[in-house]
Formats: sequence, structure tokens, C-alpha cells
Amino acid sequence: MEMAKNKVFRASVFVLSLIMISMSGCVYLTHIKETMFLKNMEDNQKQMQAALDKEEKLYNKLKADMDSGRLKKLTKKRALISHYGEPVFCKPAESQKDGFKESCIYRNPAGGLLTEVIQLDLDGQDRLYSWQVWDSSK
Repeated sequence: MEMAKNKVFRASVFVLSLIMISMSGCVYLTHIKETMFLKNMEDNQKQMQAALDKEEKLYNKLKADMDSGRLKKLTKKRALISHYGEPVFCKPAESQKDGFKESCIYRNPAGGLLTEVIQLDLDGQDRLYSWQVWDSSK
């Protein structure tokens, strides 16, 4: 008799355990969309932060090369882009009397709206002609 009660107890515990595991799975499945949304959002945040870190590193490299004299005139535009990344934008010169046809702007992505800006001026053959630093916070 004792043996039968023990088997029934074990079977009851086993069935109860299965029910609890099943129920916890159901709870998880009801919130799977929300959970996946949060996971995707976290992944996107990590990707955005990695992109900002890369942009900031390239900007700092450009600034350091300007300060140390490693940035040289007559460097081709495509070489500048391969070394320092894509500029924020490039615009045609207002007049070509200064000897350049295009200006490309780089800015520190971590600086917010009021940040230091580097302007690279390119000549008619897409070579670096001159550069200057603007501090928009002043």
C-alpha cells in the first residue's frame, strides 16, 4: 500500500512539474513579440554606438594628422575618404576664384550641435587644396 502511495505521489509531482513548465512556456510565448522587439532595439543601439565610435575615431585621426602635419596638400579626395571616412557633406564652392571647387565638412559626432568642424577644400582635380577648423561653439 505504501508503495502505491509513493508511485502516485511521484506521478503527481511529475505531472505537476510538467504543467508548471508548460505554463511558464505559455507565458513566455505570449510576450515573444515584446521580447524580440526589445532584443532588436538593444542590437540596434549597439550598432549605432559602434558606428558613432568609428566616426569619432576617424575624426580624431583627421584632427591629429592636421595638427602633426601628416595631412598633405594634393591628396586625392578618394584617398581622404578612405583614410578619414565619408564627410558629413560636400558642397560646390561659391566661386572658384580662391582656387578650389568643392568644400567637404567633417564634424565630431560626439560634440552635439555646437562642435568643432573641419572644412577641407578641394581643387578642380579633386585634390586637397587647403583646410581650416571652425569651432561653432564660439
